[in-house]
Amino acid sequence: MAIFIVLGWTWHSVPGYDVEPGVHVVAQAFYAKQSDIMVEVDGEVVRTIRPTEGNEGHQEFQMRLSNGQLILVSHKHRVAKPVPVTTRDHVTVRGNYQWTELGGIIRGTHRDSSMQRRHGWIELEGERYQ
Repeated sequence: MAIFIVLGWTWHSVPGYDVEPGVHVVAQAFYAKQSDIMVEVDGEVVRTIRPTEGNEGHQEFQMRLSNGQLILVSHKHRVAKPVPVTTRDHVTVRGNYQWTELGGIIRGTHRDSSMQRRHGWIELEGERYQ
């Protein structure tokens, strides 16, 4: 039993395991130029970007958070089911925030087979894509 407790504590202590919900977390990370933060936010899709192909194809879209911040979402459609988003859709996204000068990117919106962080996902109209 003690082994499971120690392993559980170690696993939970890995950076990126704890999820920080809310727009304020992304805003603080942006202004502090921080990355590698698991976040959960919702917003409106304002632009879809043509999917990239190749071994690790990505579906990307830009969303506006309730505080007005624009953020790019990069979803590996080779790992997770593609999300049928269009402009004006309301989505909730859980993933790993990476700082950029343009507002940031949320990546890792899929199951993490390495168990180094919580699973990410995108929710659209009650359906979860991961």
